[in-house]
Amino acid sequence: MTSVTITTPKGPVRATITLPRSKSVSNRALLMASLCGDLGLVSSLSDGDDTRVMHDLLRDTPRLMDCGAGGTTFRFLLAWAAVREGEEHLLTGTSRLLERPHGDLINALKQVGADIERVPEGYRVRGRKLKGGEVHFASPISSQYLSALLLVAPRMSEGLTLRWTGTRLSEPFVHMTLKMLAHFGVFPRLELDGVRVDPCEYTPAPIIVPPDWSSASFWYEIVALSSGSEVTLTGLTDDTMQGDREAQHLWSPWVRTEFTGKGAVLTHRAVAGVWEDLPKSLKHVPDLFQPLAFTLAAKDQPAVFTGLDNLRVKETDRLRIVAEAIEHLGGGAAFADGAFAVKKGITQRASATFDPDVDHRMALSLAPLALVLGSVTINDPQVVNKSYPGYWEDLRRAGFVVE
Repeated sequence: MTSVTITTPKGPVRATITLPRSKSVSNRALLMASLCGDLGLVSSLSDGDDTRVMHDLLRDTPRLMDCGAGGTTFRFLLAWAAVREGEEHLLTGTSRLLERPHGDLINALKQVGADIERVPEGYRVRGRKLKGGEVHFASPISSQYLSALLLVAPRMSEGLTLRWTGTRLSEPFVHMTLKMLAHFGVFPRLELDGVRVDPCEYTPAPIIVPPDWSSASFWYEIVALSSGSEVTLTGLTDDTMQGDREAQHLWSPWVRTEFTGKGAVLTHRAVAGVWEDLPKSLKHVPDLFQPLAFTLAAKDQPAVFTGLDNLRVKETDRLRIVAEAIEHLGGGAAFADGAFAVKKGITQRASATFDPDVDHRMALSLAPLALVLGSVTINDPQVVNKSYPGYWEDLRRAGFVVE
């Protein structure tokens, strides 16, 4: 196993950074462009592994579709393969990906007419014309189930009525899907507890993928922990399509955000604001949990988060591994039933080594702790390639020593 050691800059972080493009927008746009018959409609794609794999699979349409570790890639392609009339595909991936929960999506696809069978290598999908109808999800563990169905709903002979009740985790990602459907000429109708998509044809429309707000969160963590710092994130706007724009508000006690013609300018607040000592729900923005939890632990700021029910079934058990990292650094944390508490700030002020446990967001969130520890060593640094391949080089550009 290789490793990377990140050492804090000699002075305040001052940098201009070009973020990767949104993986969430890229993957949705690619699937819709594929159903239009033209992947060239999508420009400025994410360079992360998940999007690269999805692009290549949609371009080549092989019978064996290896999705690697990409949960979004796998779930979206299950739905895509289900509507490829007359084709048969075998979807597979890493053993951990296949162990992740997909059953509710597969059952829903079968309910609307899909032919999907679990086989030793993964899932065999025989494409056909799907009938459609009504599907009801009660507190699904992943919003990706809903997005996957919505993306292929126009191809269903009766269209799709999708009802969604109970806990609505990651709801902004479903709204992203609905906005992108409209971009491609499909106009869902919102109903009391769900949405209706009538059968229709996608309208080919070029789309430029925007910079990724999820990746911006690691720079919010950096600016919050570096006195006198200022980072410009080029091209980043107050984009209403991406729910993770909420980062600008969650980090506002320590980071001021100003949108300019160049992008978003993040500036460290010399006088910190007040972090309200009330439980905060992250159910709409769970990808912000890790960098935010480490920011608070480094600031010795107690906090309680709720709405994290699905983080235990991501690439790793994110609640457990974040708690272990904080405790490893002398802090205190606890978690149960989708809630997480930062109880005590980190006390260690010396270098530390971490294993991200194949979770890209873990490695991305741990690296900024070099600002308080002096240096951080992270095993398996290639894990960031899933969403942010240029991260280590961007840290160098910001003054960190990365070796």
